[in-house]
Amino acid sequence: MSDGPFYARPMSVWRPWDADDDEYEERSLIRELLPSTLYPPVLAWIRRELRPRGAYAYVDMSRVHELQSGLQVDFRLENRYVEADDMVRTITQAGDQFVARVIDFFLSAYEEDDSGNTPSNVKSLMWHFDNAPSAAVIALRDGVYRLQRRVPEGVDELAEASRQSAPTLAGQHLGKAWTEAYALTPNTSLVMTEAIKAVEAAAHPVVSPTARKVRLGMITQTIKDQSGWTLAFPTRDDGHPDHKAVLVGMLETLIIAQADRHGGAAPTVVEAQGHVQLASALVQWFSAGIVVR
Repeated sequence: MSDGPFYARPMSVWRPWDADDDEYEERSLIRELLPSTLYPPVLAWIRRELRPRGAYAYVDMSRVHELQSGLQVDFRLENRYVEADDMVRTITQAGDQFVARVIDFFLSAYEEDDSGNTPSNVKSLMWHFDNAPSAAVIALRDGVYRLQRRVPEGVDELAEASRQSAPTLAGQHLGKAWTEAYALTPNTSLVMTEAIKAVEAAAHPVVSPTARKVRLGMITQTIKDQSGWTLAFPTRDDGHPDHKAVLVGMLETLIIAQADRHGGAAPTVVEAQGHVQLASALVQWFSAGIVVR
């Protein structure tokens, strides 16, 4: 898949020659952000990023200052010379999420070379993240490398297919929703908003083509009030399943899930990811003529 808002390689966990399918499945389970086996190579990578070229013991203070400004954190370092091990220890004491942010910050300075190759030190860290396996993955996003939440294999293809098949505006909103949903620290409210805007942009010309601007609630109510709306799927002789009810239920699920818009709690990461997946299916259905009257 080409570089895009949700580009990520599939997991490539190394398989021992004698591992059966059950063992390989166990090895491939996505676990915590930084599994214990991932910590040593990750900290070694951070240590290399902190040290000036050719140095061994001390960190490059300009790199530390970049971290402080970029992550908006004060390490409260009083000495002019700080040992690399002490700096790494300070970073790890802040917890896994902060360690991941440090990695993400350093990665964002790397780009593909002119031949489209990944820098060697980024590639080596990628291998460790893929094989740990971590709940995060290193991905090429907007031309630079970033750390993002791992997208299960096949889901990123769904995302790209939905975006490509959608009208321009719907595709743009859907792309923003997917990118944010799998960011390291996603704004889940923004995910919900962009996903709903994507469905509105795809459904508007199908349901209310003459209306100037409609919201998802209006689109849903129109479908409920008008007869004949259905999905281009077969039903049994008794009319089941009720495809109109299925469609309305999916649309209402999107609307009700955005509870924070009316003062409710912000959605969790899992809810936001499920929301954009549901929105992607609806965008494809409205764009491809699956929703018909």
